[in-house]
Amino acid sequence: MKVVEIDKKNFINNIEVVKKINSEKTPNTKIYAVVKGNGGGLDIVQYSKFLIENGINSLAVATYEEGLKVRKAGIEEEVLMLSPTSIEEELKMMVENDITVTIGSFEELELLKKVLKDLNKEKYKAHLKIDTGFGRYGILYSNIEEILKVFENAENIEIEGMFSHFAKAIDEKWTRIQFNRFMEVVKVLEEKSLRPKILHICASTAFLKYPEMRLDAVRIGSLFQGRTLLKNTELIPIGVLKTKIAEIKNVPKGYTISYGNTYVTKRETKIATIPVGHMDGFNRADKREDFTFKNNIIAILMEVKKLFKDNHCKVKINGKEYKIIGRIGLCHATIDITDSDDINPGDEVILNVPPLLINEVIRREYV
Repeated sequence: MKVVEIDKKNFINNIEVVKKINSEKTPNTKIYAVVKGNGGGLDIVQYSKFLIENGINSLAVATYEEGLKVRKAGIEEEVLMLSPTSIEEELKMMVENDITVTIGSFEELELLKKVLKDLNKEKYKAHLKIDTGFGRYGILYSNIEEILKVFENAENIEIEGMFSHFAKAIDEKWTRIQFNRFMEVVKVLEEKSLRPKILHICASTAFLKYPEMRLDAVRIGSLFQGRTLLKNTELIPIGVLKTKIAEIKNVPKGYTISYGNTYVTKRETKIATIPVGHMDGFNRADKREDFTFKNNIIAILMEVKKLFKDNHCKVKINGKEYKIIGRIGLCHATIDITDSDDINPGDEVILNVPPLLINEVIRREYV
């Protein structure tokens, strides 16, 4: 048995905290709930419905498949697709399902106009993505000519929103550079009476750190789950992975545990096996892809630091923490429960795994 359990009470708390923070300084700022990545690992349909039930009525997705899944579940509220696309079939499906499209170039505008004509749609709403230094989707902030060209040739498409995305919101200097670039574009549009109704650039971290940058809307994802890079004692993490002990036995001193014989017992040891492993997202190794000199040094220092502390992965059983021993396998892990006398097969085990990493086939349950 494996299940991701989401505490409704804690979830409601986080929703109310976000609303309160927003209302204190920017009461007129709209909140988009970002439900990408299967609702941050909490099941996009259940997650979206719970947000809507608690007053968050605008959703944002990262793929057209996510948007279609939400619509097929009967959700009729606003859905904004954050990623531009030049694939005609994707645009067609989004228009047919009333998903607000994001445009990232003049060519994409023209393609959307063609799709609307083919579908006999007279009007449609879209957002424009501006690249202020992230280097992914959108028109470069400096390409004012193309930006104006989009607005001036929109015809039956209302560019109701315009946004950008911060590359490193925790870095104030770089974030302000990006924000100023975005606002330079806004200034040009205002001078030509072309300013969209909804400007947005802040996601969760920037929402907390820079209230003056919230503009007309914000995009909130991780804060609803109680996760933040900034200190906030009001938010509560939601979503834990639970399983049950499959087997318990005793092994002698000097016995090897799991793959590679990397762990050898130092005493007679009582072990419990659970049916959870890397396949489920448990202790999945992060691959370092930033090989700058600075980050290589940081990574080395972190590895050295590990030598001087207990680095065993831990789980919780009956309110107490126990160590995982040996390598975690694809489907199983082994726990040292030698110092316990109240653990039995079938007892519940709680694992601290970020919901986003947990295998999507595992059931999500709101309790």
